[in-house]
Amino acid sequence: MGQDQTKQQIEKGLHLYQSNQTKKALRVWMRVLEKSADPAGRFRVLGCLITAHAEMGRYKDMLKFAVVQIDTARELEDPDFLTESYLNLARSNEKLCEFQKTISYCKTCLNMQGTTVSLQLNGQVSLSMGNAFLGLSIFQKALECFEKA
Repeated sequence: MGQDQTKQQIEKGLHLYQSNQTKKALRVWMRVLEKSADPAGRFRVLGCLITAHAEMGRYKDMLKFAVVQIDTARELEDPDFLTESYLNLARSNEKLCEFQKTISYCKTCLNMQGTTVSLQLNGQVSLSMGNAFLGLSIFQKALECFEKA
């Protein structure tokens, strides 16, 4: 599957998802994931799958796709993709109440300063970290993170 076809299929899945046809959208995205040779397209479709599974409350599946997305980001050797994928990994672990892991992945995101995406995602990273500290009952650090967010 070429880049253009991958992009079209991702958009088709997004349209289906926005039309509340979640199962059809997931099938389209899974097909893209299986057939696409374009790493950037695979990264994007993994992001769609992560978001969809998060919204459905399927956090273990969310985590599974986040791990694959990290591998894809490493393959692309792009710090922006890597930052975004670590945030998705942190969010997945947050939803699964793995708060120590969440904090660790959030710190990894924050240490990737200087990338274009990292500046845009800092608020989201701080929010996830704050939620993790809250889950661990470390209220002062949670408050600090929420203020940064």
